[in-house]
Amino acid sequence: MATYEQPLHEQLVDLLRDKISHMQPHDKLPSERELTNTYQVSRNTVRMALDELETMGLVYRQHGRGTFVLNNAKQTTDLSTTYSFSTQMAALGRTAQTDLLYLHEVEANKYIAEKLDLPLGAPVYKLKRVRIADGMPLMVERTYIPGTIFPGFTAEMLKDTALYTVMQDTYHVKIAEATEGFYASLIGSKDADLLKVPTDSPGLNVRRTTYSDTHDVVEYTMSVARSDQFIYQVHHVN
Repeated sequence: MATYEQPLHEQLVDLLRDKISHMQPHDKLPSERELTNTYQVSRNTVRMALDELETMGLVYRQHGRGTFVLNNAKQTTDLSTTYSFSTQMAALGRTAQTDLLYLHEVEANKYIAEKLDLPLGAPVYKLKRVRIADGMPLMVERTYIPGTIFPGFTAEMLKDTALYTVMQDTYHVKIAEATEGFYASLIGSKDADLLKVPTDSPGLNVRRTTYSDTHDVVEYTMSVARSDQFIYQVHHVN
């Protein structure tokens, strides 16, 4: 029986996977030249190994900057099963926290009016928050809610209470369903600062529209999430 000899680049992948397991998300790996010298392999072998690590979702590359650890999280958040951040963090045994950056009353522009199914210029509350779990910032949210359904909405209402709880308990609006869309992106400098990651790190954009049991749109949220802390999975049943 022929003996299988593991290719050099696969051996290097195994070595680098072990190294990555002791690193933190966004830590920078040694340069290609440094890896070539350290492991005494060719530059091509190093590139093949890094390509495989990138395919495996363990690293990401930034042109001119290098290769960084992508997903070393022991627990990731499944975005497909719930639209409540607080509920999902509790299910994972993590402590959720929210930093409310501002709450403004604005007039709905064309885009927001369409998303909330409101007339142009209708009163809307714009809410910006940073979602945090166990002290780690995970997501920046920009939320719009219709002032016609939630008159007199204030930041104080959210001090110790979740948004959907306020909607239900204070305004007697029952949340019925939400639709979400996802797409990959690079995190811009402002959100990167809030999320404590390098600018242009991989991110996941989420667009959520929430409906009441009377089919009114009660929320439209645009979120930017750290891709190293979230996973999107779908369970199919025949």
